[in-house]
Amino acid sequence: MKNNLDLLKKYWQNGEFRPMQKEIIEYYQSGKDVVVLLPTGGGKSICYQLPAIIQEGLTLVISPLISLMQDQVNQLNERGIKAMFFDNNTLKNPLDHQFDNAKYGNFKLVYSSPERLLNESFLNQIKSLKIHGIAIDEAHCVSEWGHDFRPAFKAIKNLKQLLPGVPMIALTATATKEVLKSISFDLGMKTPKVFKSSFERKNIQYQVFSPKDKIDFIKKSLKNKRESCIIYCNSRKETEYTVMKLKNLGLNCDYFHGGLNNEIKKQKLAEWKSEKTHIIVATSAFGMGIDKENVRKVFHIMIPESIESYYQETGRVGRDGKLSSAILLVNPNDKNRMYNLYLKNLPNKNDLENFFKNLCNYLQIPYGEGQGMLFKLNLKDFCNTYKFKPKKIFNCFKFFDREGIFEFQQIYQSQTFIMLTCSQKQALQRVQRNDDGALIIQFLMRNIEDVFRNKKKINVDQFSHFLDINTEKIRKHLKLLEKQNIIKFEQVNTDINLYWKVPREDQFTLNSLLKRVEEYTHQKKNKVKKMTEYAFDLKKCKRNSILNYFGELKENVCQNCSANSCIQNSKS
Repeated sequence: MKNNLDLLKKYWQNGEFRPMQKEIIEYYQSGKDVVVLLPTGGGKSICYQLPAIIQEGLTLVISPLISLMQDQVNQLNERGIKAMFFDNNTLKNPLDHQFDNAKYGNFKLVYSSPERLLNESFLNQIKSLKIHGIAIDEAHCVSEWGHDFRPAFKAIKNLKQLLPGVPMIALTATATKEVLKSISFDLGMKTPKVFKSSFERKNIQYQVFSPKDKIDFIKKSLKNKRESCIIYCNSRKETEYTVMKLKNLGLNCDYFHGGLNNEIKKQKLAEWKSEKTHIIVATSAFGMGIDKENVRKVFHIMIPESIESYYQETGRVGRDGKLSSAILLVNPNDKNRMYNLYLKNLPNKNDLENFFKNLCNYLQIPYGEGQGMLFKLNLKDFCNTYKFKPKKIFNCFKFFDREGIFEFQQIYQSQTFIMLTCSQKQALQRVQRNDDGALIIQFLMRNIEDVFRNKKKINVDQFSHFLDINTEKIRKHLKLLEKQNIIKFEQVNTDINLYWKVPREDQFTLNSLLKRVEEYTHQKKNKVKKMTEYAFDLKKCKRNSILNYFGELKENVCQNCSANSCIQNSKS
């Protein structure tokens, strides 16, 4: 049998473990429960993925986000480690088929959302699998003290009762003292060993500056124009505007946000990783699966909503251990901006009830239906239909996502639908013109089944490839053919995906989550307050402010940040 280091070399091409990984893996392999707190970039996933390769049977991984599960499963399969996840879309992929796949497919890891554990039928079928390990990713979600509490995580306790002898490993990157205590209790662990890494990143300089012109400050800070850098903004518009300004100053940069389709996201990420792009200007949508070691600077143009978010985003800098900077740029107006961004549009109970009722009507979800289905919509169109304020509705989506009703993803997609509205005789007459429009009609008649009777979704890029006509020309011809009453052409742009996790049950769905609205609002206000204090307190050591928030008390200042106390000490 290969040892752990051999497996690390074979599957991850690493010659040595990162700090604490070896000890965590060996303790978990001894069959005991473990709670792991490692910082962003500390290599948490390996702590359960590597043992899964050696273990007989399956490791069941509970993860809060479908997108995160898909990303991890894809990465594992690319490494040659067989992994799958339980698909929410049981219409296309019935649950019995998925369990057969898990039983007989020689998989090592199988991923599931916590909402699945609320289903008695699912739990009964779990017993039929040979599960030898349970891993809880983003374990802070189980704690009501946590910054991302998700009630469905409470159902994980059922697993400990169902599989009492199976060791559990719970992992997180951001947990305060209170959260760490509640993780083991809320997951049903009795005496787990806690492996806690310090939150301190000694190679990161935490700095806060108040320049008159934030863009100009960034330009002057980047002495080496080729160094890898991330700039975080709070909106899509702001990312695009910032890139335009930086390009005008001669910097090599690109933007990244949730409004881009997946192919463009992959392309932009690949260009940044390969150093073709040096600066990526992004919203918080940029982060999942990012492991670039040589990022030297992370800038925040606007103050994030919590210290947890800030710590996680700044954790993407200096992973190679070299001196790096996390720079927060503020001005006096940012206090008001923070209120407007994070607190002004928080929904109350009436807002949430109204939102849910109209969303179900808009998506035409019948009572008792919806579970396992994917819905796509356009935020602007939805808000215009019901005269909603987009910012408040955006917060409603996030609240229902956190409560496990659906998973909310910001993904821009453009879909094209076509139907031939003329007779077959008229279509054949039009084909005889022998122009680009004729080629399009010919292609539709030959390749799209039932196109004279029903509206059909087409792939414009495929059209372009097969007909050797660029996509702009294709769209131009489609509009022209519609004017000539040959086709009906419709382009639908969506920017939100909703993976529905539970059936629509109106008041039953709403009752439990509406109880938590006030607590959610209180927590949000408190986190914004703590982040505001960090941003505008000129005296207190920035490193110590972050460490103290997470329960690590430091007496000595770092002498390495922008706080007055550290500047004075570094000079003396």
